[in-house]
Amino acid sequence: MVDWNERYRTEPQPWGGEPAALLPGLIEDLAPGSAIDLGCGEGRNARWLASLGWRVTAVDSSEQAIANARESDPEGRIRWTVADATTWHPEERVDLVLVSYLHLPAEALAALIRGAGHWLSPTGTMLYLGHARENLENGVGGPPDPSVLPTVALLAEAAAGLRVEQLHHQFRSTPKGRAIDVVLRARPW
Repeated sequence: MVDWNERYRTEPQPWGGEPAALLPGLIEDLAPGSAIDLGCGEGRNARWLASLGWRVTAVDSSEQAIANARESDPEGRIRWTVADATTWHPEERVDLVLVSYLHLPAEALAALIRGAGHWLSPTGTMLYLGHARENLENGVGGPPDPSVLPTVALLAEAAAGLRVEQLHHQFRSTPKGRAIDVVLRARPW
């Protein structure tokens, strides 16, 4: 198991400062509003969303990740919260829930997505990006544990009750080769 506090202490921005590679193309049609970045890590996606005018609440269980993120946000544009993404919930409905490369055991991830679907405003969007289980044999990067890598079927089940706009594998070029991600984008009915 990864000690995330130690990881963020020794490597403050393990994924660089840029947003997740697929994120810009997946939200380009959305008007900025209120957003939650669950499992925000050092805040790369939260900072990017805020730069576009989103009002962002960023949540991570690592105290060190949130401390690093606060340092990278001197204007205090983002509400940084230390909390367990699987039990935390917002006080009001939001326009975007982003879960980016937060890899949890299958049942925990499905429960998180089902719950977060209830946080959406009537026009809100749920967006999940992560390494696909197929990445283990056909791609590069990501956790080596298949129990924390979602499948399209798992995400389809988790999104039951939402209007699924996108659910697919997405290839992504990396310095080490081709990675296979899985994307879910859904809205309330």
